[in-house]
Order: sequence, then structure tokens, then C-alpha cells
Amino acid sequence: MTGRPAAPDPATILADLPLLSPTPRRWAELAHARLDVFLADHAVCEQQAALSALSLVAHYPEDEELVERMTALAIEEVSHLRRVATLLRRRRIAPSRRRGNPYVQALRKKMAVGREPQLKTDRLLVGALIEARSCERFTRLLERTDDPELRPLLHDLGPAEKRHWLLFHRLAQRDRDPEEFAKRWRRWLAVERDIAATRGVEPTVHG
Repeated sequence: MTGRPAAPDPATILADLPLLSPTPRRWAELAHARLDVFLADHAVCEQQAALSALSLVAHYPEDEELVERMTALAIEEVSHLRRVATLLRRRRIAPSRRRGNPYVQALRKKMAVGREPQLKTDRLLVGALIEARSCERFTRLLERTDDPELRPLLHDLGPAEKRHWLLFHRLAQRDRDPEEFAKRWRRWLAVERDIAATRGVEPTVHG
């Protein structure tokens, strides 16, 4: 048989996420109504995801597994960027310049700055949370849209983001005390829940 694999069940993808609070359904309505804003913002997010992965490589070049996994992830994020950029060109949507992401910035403010190995763990867990929330948003929009060009992209992005958050989470827990790591992860999930509660009101990926 040929052709695109059957779309993953959105309910299954969402049920597997660790997030403590769901994105309001109205966010998908907003994003669907303003796909021009969503797609332009999405392109910026893919750029930032690739740069963040390479930043981890720069911070921890001695970590061979992290270097291998993050360079591969950066390549994948760039491939996603190319697909979104193609949609922008086809639809004559003006691309956005790089800008700060309030959701990501709020998460990073909670990291253990200057303390290792806690900072490394936090950087990876923040990556896991960003990918998990992106996975949820893409899946919510996939449920909502019937756009024939956007659906194939979202079909691929939801499962990709799921792989990514699991990768960040696995890398973060290496060589950590299991009980202490679980406690730190629970704290981060609560932090993300509180930050996400203030978002979801704009038609952007982390709006």
C-alpha cells in the first residue's frame, strides 16, 4: 500500500501527555480563524526550537549522547521550518521576525540559574514541557481544521513533538536520583500549568 499513514488518534496523543491543564478549545478556534498568524508564529517557533537544541550542545559538548540527540533534533526542526515556510510562500503570508516567546521566557525564569547539574536538568525539562505543550496545540488544531494543506503538516507534527518531549525527559533523568528527579518533574509540571493558565488567548503556537 502507498500513501500517507492513517492519522494518529488525537485522543490517544492527548491522553499520553503529562500536562496538568488542557488548552482551552477556544484556542483552536482562534488559531483556525487566523491561520496567517498561526503559521507565521509557527515558523518562528521552529527556528527557536532548532537554536535551543544547538544551544544545549554548546553548553554541554562533553555529553556525547546529548550532542548526538540534539543535533539530530535540530535537523528535524529545520525540516519542519522548511515545510511551514513553504506554506507561507504558497499563501503569500508575510513571515515574522524572530521575537521573544512569553510562555518560554516565563518557564526559563524558573530555572536553577548558575547551579549545575540542576540547571542542566531544568533546561532539559523546560524543553520537554515546551514540546509537550506544542504537541497538544498541534493536535487540538488537527481536530479542528479541515485545511487540506495544513492537515498533513499537523498529522506529522503531533507525533514528532511527542517523541521530542519524551527525549528531553529521558535525557534529563540520566544519572539523577529517581525520587529527587520525580519531585523536580512534578514541580515543573505545576509551574507549567500555572504559566499556561495565562495563555491560550492568542492564535499563536503558545498564545
